[in-house]
Amino acid sequence: MKATKKSGARPSSPSPTKAPARREPAQGTDELEGLKEAFRIKSEQLRLLAEVVRTANSMLEPEALTAFIMERVQLLVQSEAWSLLLLDESGQKLTFAEAMGSRAKPLKEVSLKLGEGIAGTVAQTGRPMLVNDAPRNALFSPKMDRMTGFTTRSVLCVPLRSRGKTLGVLEMMNKSGSRGFTEADLETTHMFAEMVGIALENAFAFQRIKLLSLVDDLTQLYNSRYLHQALAVEITRAKRYSYAVSLIFLDLDGFKSVNDRYGHLVGSQTLKVVGQILKERVRNVDIVARYGGDEFTVILPNTDLEASTMVAERLRRAVEKHDYRKEPGRDFTLSASFGIAGFPKHGDDPELLIQKADQAMYRVKESTKNGYAVFD
Repeated sequence: MKATKKSGARPSSPSPTKAPARREPAQGTDELEGLKEAFRIKSEQLRLLAEVVRTANSMLEPEALTAFIMERVQLLVQSEAWSLLLLDESGQKLTFAEAMGSRAKPLKEVSLKLGEGIAGTVAQTGRPMLVNDAPRNALFSPKMDRMTGFTTRSVLCVPLRSRGKTLGVLEMMNKSGSRGFTEADLETTHMFAEMVGIALENAFAFQRIKLLSLVDDLTQLYNSRYLHQALAVEITRAKRYSYAVSLIFLDLDGFKSVNDRYGHLVGSQTLKVVGQILKERVRNVDIVARYGGDEFTVILPNTDLEASTMVAERLRRAVEKHDYRKEPGRDFTLSASFGIAGFPKHGDDPELLIQKADQAMYRVKESTKNGYAVFD
């Protein structure tokens, strides 16, 4: 039997070598890093907001609080310029309480009507605004740019509100860098404004209460409590800047007879008139106070004793020459006796200065009346 040759299996061709897989860009990693950064920024903003709330609620002086607000808002959203405007008592005008930036100084003397420009519109409507092409916006007013030489490109403006009432606005101009403000910036700033708005209203309420405790109910002049505080402040300032301070103490002559003859209502009205006479004839920096009864005082900063005698004489003549008979049935005249003391000649103790001016006044009262004398 013939052996059959067994054919061997065909040699298999070598397996093709697989090419290494191409690596795709790590998009997932980049997105994760972006989310982490966004979370970090948001966490920092929330931390700052929490700090703001704690600190702002403990601040009861409006000026200190507005300065704090301006400092902190810049940490939340950085910009080239920023300002805080408050509505006046009429609710029809905005004034700059704070203005920050390289050219902000002139703005302290400026006011805006309610509804004027972006800030005025936000105050009027109570709604925030984000405008990244400000010069082309119909509401944009170039008045401030012309005054300061600043170029506004973008504006973020939010209302400062508390208990449904608008107190003012917080405005930021030109976000730092080339980009404009974002919706996230608006959200953060609006949240910030809502928090500090309540603190600001509390500070204003505290200031009103404080002023009530320092103002005479009848004449609306400062009272003796404020006199002591203000005189101490003025003496401290005078020491620092090396100038004089004078104090005038005056008492009305014969006022008791007015009360006895016409009654206390007429007497009270007369005291209000005298208070107005005094206030209208001194400088804005001078401080007029009702000391008590028919006694008044005037603090004259940066005024030496010689100059204060001229002020006392001017006030004496005004009190004497005023026509108190404008109302029917009243027929009386008034005069006043004035005493003067001053720093540095008579010392730097506020209590002693008041006593010395009072003693000088009584010298006039017990002699001629209707005159003035300097303590000696």
